[in-house]
Amino acid sequence: MRIRCYLVTAHAPQGTTLKEANELWNAYIADRRRGHCVFHDHFQDSPGGVAVIEAATEEQQARLYDLAGLPGWQCVLHPLIYAQSAAGFVQQTAYTSGTYAGVPLQELLDRLARARAAGTDLKRA
Repeated sequence: MRIRCYLVTAHAPQGTTLKEANELWNAYIADRRRGHCVFHDHFQDSPGGVAVIEAATEEQQARLYDLAGLPGWQCVLHPLIYAQSAAGFVQQTAYTSGTYAGVPLQELLDRLARARAAGTDLKRA
């Protein structure tokens, strides 16, 4: 098996609170038996989230599809073409931001450093 990153989108069942969904989603992505979670976030408008997870073994790949901890959730897993590894995801992020938005990855890292130094909210850096 080749190393592969997967984009995972997950929507909690109706009636699930954002707090409950966040806890379940965090438990899913924190399980290192699924591989290396390179990126994740939670949806603001509905309970659920998104993640990019690198699966390096067949066992990790199989574990990605084990949704027992997310009962009733609507989950979709997509293997990615260019971001095949965790490092590939970073490279693809740098390429996309630099090429399509004209914002090099280093500029984003510099923004974070300035926000840290100023003690401001990193989410808005």
